[in-house]
Amino acid sequence: MVESAGQQGDFGNAFDAAFARLQVAVESACAAQPEWPDGVVAGIRAALEWAAAEPTAAQLLTNEALAGGAPGFARYDRMVSYIAGLLLPGRELAPHGERLPEVTERAVASGLAMLVAQRLSLARESDLPALAPEAAQFALTPYLGTAEARRVASGS
Repeated sequence: MVESAGQQGDFGNAFDAAFARLQVAVESACAAQPEWPDGVVAGIRAALEWAAAEPTAAQLLTNEALAGGAPGFARYDRMVSYIAGLLLPGRELAPHGERLPEVTERAVASGLAMLVAQRLSLARESDLPALAPEAAQFALTPYLGTAEARRVASGS
């Protein structure tokens, strides 16, 4: 699809506004937690609740960005990089964090974004908040191991 510069600018502005709202929700949730793993759980919960409450904006950040050609993909990549950056401190907690593959954070961040995109594509955004414990366990497992990730993600 060929878009005019105006349409690309409109998409860019809408994406940036939605991304800023997501960042505020995630960072506020993370900042309220003293420990990194608890912050990850809170951030994922906040992101999934935000996506369920603002499905049009979440759709823009995921599926529409990926369908938007190079400009959309660049913005999507910026969002994935942001999420990956929030996961990076987990390497310090991992017993062998320095040996984790360099793509770990980006792979986890991409998986979380695709989880949201898939639910949005199926018009099942209301399912997203209930997926928070499993999504958090998925994100924490490379750093904490399965048992500890499950414990932290479940809040026990």
